[in-house]
Amino acid sequence: MRQTLFYWPHETAGFPWFGALSWATLILLAIAVVQLAAAKNAQSRSEVIQSNALMWGIAFLAIAFLLPRIEFRIEDVPIGLPIRGYGVLLMAGVITGTYVALKRCEARGIPREAFLSLATWTVATGIVGARLFYVIQYWGELPGQTLGQKLWTVLQVTEGGLVVYGSVIGGLIVILVWAIRYKLPVLVVADAVTPAFFLGLMFGRLGCLMNGCCYGGVCEMPLPTVRFPSGSAVYMEQLESGRILGLVTDQGVVTSVKSPSWADSNGVQPNAAFGGVQARVVSGPTPTEPYLHPKFDAIVNLDGKTRVVSAVDLPERAIPVHPSQVYASIGGLILFLWTMSLSSLITRTGYLFSLGLIAYGVVRILEELIRVDEGGQFGTSLSIATWISMAGILGGIVLLIALRTRPVGISRA
Repeated sequence: MRQTLFYWPHETAGFPWFGALSWATLILLAIAVVQLAAAKNAQSRSEVIQSNALMWGIAFLAIAFLLPRIEFRIEDVPIGLPIRGYGVLLMAGVITGTYVALKRCEARGIPREAFLSLATWTVATGIVGARLFYVIQYWGELPGQTLGQKLWTVLQVTEGGLVVYGSVIGGLIVILVWAIRYKLPVLVVADAVTPAFFLGLMFGRLGCLMNGCCYGGVCEMPLPTVRFPSGSAVYMEQLESGRILGLVTDQGVVTSVKSPSWADSNGVQPNAAFGGVQARVVSGPTPTEPYLHPKFDAIVNLDGKTRVVSAVDLPERAIPVHPSQVYASIGGLILFLWTMSLSSLITRTGYLFSLGLIAYGVVRILEELIRVDEGGQFGTSLSIATWISMAGILGGIVLLIALRTRPVGISRA
């Protein structure tokens, strides 16, 4: 896990990188001057201004007002703009997926210009849909006390918090609207982009690994595991549930005590009443060492009494968990290679998309068996992703059956 790859510095040679008067502003101005200088005459310069004025304005507003607010600060000291591992890998997935989708669409006779408009809207709507799905699902858990603080958290897309199925739903809506507008068969487009989605998923799940989200449950078997550092989501979940202290609880009662552990060495016995654990930050990143992970002590409530666990008694890393993000990334790669190989074998339009729906639904259900970051829904132990996966499998099967009654349409690679 490495949420922040590096920080773009706050300033260079005593001059800030972001703000109304900054290096970024000067670079933007230089780009505009070069574009205008390249114009051959006044009419060409006028066309350059008309074509780029809106983009220049948006870029300036982002540099002057948005980026300074995103800059990371410690003790009110600006450190710089964080470059997140999740965001970098998400962008890698977008770029590679878009390239694959472009080549496949061109092979099906879809003009490049038309595809570029589809790609732009699909990526934007996919990210918005993924974020919206996450926000609706986890609204009560988002950082911030006021509505404004929560809405600001919503905008932190590059720090994680995207739900794949929200992206799928948003993307499919755009594909449907776009295909109708350009009078193209929807299923032809869907077949073209199916492998590209799985390639993007492969990179996206590696981003989840860097971010520490979408984590698996505790693994006590001789299988591959990963241990996330203090401050990560899984570490905090294990600390607040008492698991990292050696406590296994159920409905407010200690059911067993792991050994060796803090609970075992301090004589905690099964059947003790468990009132929860409150974590307190005792140290963390500093202006000179911004990459340090935070350290905690903990207040444990047992049998109505509180005990303090010092930071030195807490491990620096979480209990080993299943590397669900790695498995999901491998699954995305396998589905990408599988759907690409099927493209040259399947001749009926829509089959590839249908098979992709079914296959991803199965893979995602298997993934949910080891993930513990989502609770059950609708009065069951099944996560919302499992429910949607089952619906996707059913939809894929129904679509396959319906397509068998239609004439064969070639779906070229």
